[in-house]
Amino acid sequence: MRIDVVTSERQFEDALKVRFAVFVDEQGVSAEGERDALDDDPRTTHFVAYSETGTPLGAARLLAPGTDSVHGAGTGHGAMDPAHPHIGRLAVTADARGTGAGKALMAAVESQAWQQFAVEGRVRIELSAQEHAIPFYERLGYAVYGERYLDEGIWHRDAYKDVTG
Repeated sequence: MRIDVVTSERQFEDALKVRFAVFVDEQGVSAEGERDALDDDPRTTHFVAYSETGTPLGAARLLAPGTDSVHGAGTGHGAMDPAHPHIGRLAVTADARGTGAGKALMAAVESQAWQQFAVEGRVRIELSAQEHAIPFYERLGYAVYGERYLDEGIWHRDAYKDVTG
């Protein structure tokens, strides 16, 4: 498996294919709610996980600090601090779950966040976790905070992790 930072239209299409399969087809999120203006923001970095044969397995995006990550990212809650980078749209296809693709994506996104945004060797990364995925994020060192909230009809909680170099 390899994780690529998206640099081509084809890679971006692969990332969207994964996201739509997971969020729209499996979970019933609206297509309009899934694809938003932040996907096209030049400060957003997209990632895609590929199998050894080139099949897209997973996707994620990193929103830069100062991006309107609280309002307009489909979060609908306003608890997170837009001064921190935000990991979002982490999705792994059904047949790739349990293979380490999600963990590998998170490691790549965290590394990119640290490289781009660390100050004095530290960066706080935030994310919005679907409640069923909270144990996954906690295993990766994320601390859940705040009240639960509905986003696209799915219960979420916010979480953060301080990443050091």
